[in-house]
Amino acid sequence: MKSQQIVLLVAFIGFVNASCARRVVAGPYAGSGPSVYDEDLSLVRPRYKEVVTPDPSVRKPAEIKRVVSDRALHINRDLDAVLDTIAVNNRSIRYANGYRIQIYVGNERRDADAAKLFTYQSFPEILPYVSFSQPTYRVKVGDFMNRIDAERYLQQFKQQFSAAIIQAERIEVRKSILVK
Repeated sequence: MKSQQIVLLVAFIGFVNASCARRVVAGPYAGSGPSVYDEDLSLVRPRYKEVVTPDPSVRKPAEIKRVVSDRALHINRDLDAVLDTIAVNNRSIRYANGYRIQIYVGNERRDADAAKLFTYQSFPEILPYVSFSQPTYRVKVGDFMNRIDAERYLQQFKQQFSAAIIQAERIEVRKSILVK
């Protein structure tokens, strides 16, 4: 209990020393009218001497020695082999979880083809996908890795297709790289 009081007292003194100014005008809740508080607290503020200790991790230029060894080249060769293995594995990944924008759902093939044509003409970098499940046509566009990219294009598609929505789907990784 006593240690808590001391900590609070020290914190209060530190706050007062750090925040008190030479002249303070009290606010509207201070009494009947604005009053002026005038006291110089610079005499009671603690003063500390600055002590500079040298940093042992910093060396002078004369103390730095250059070490040359074949070990670094060996590590680089091993690292290149590991990175090549990772690159080969990454190239073999064809599909990933991503997003597509569904711009049309309906029973009319003409409307589905019109939506597909609009996508080809307006957004050549985005590929449309038409699927048919008796009796419904669905037109989805894009291969987006991130939802943010899909939302950016969604705003543009909403101008033409008010029912456009984003759907999570498996996408082709190579095609998603082409979307800008």
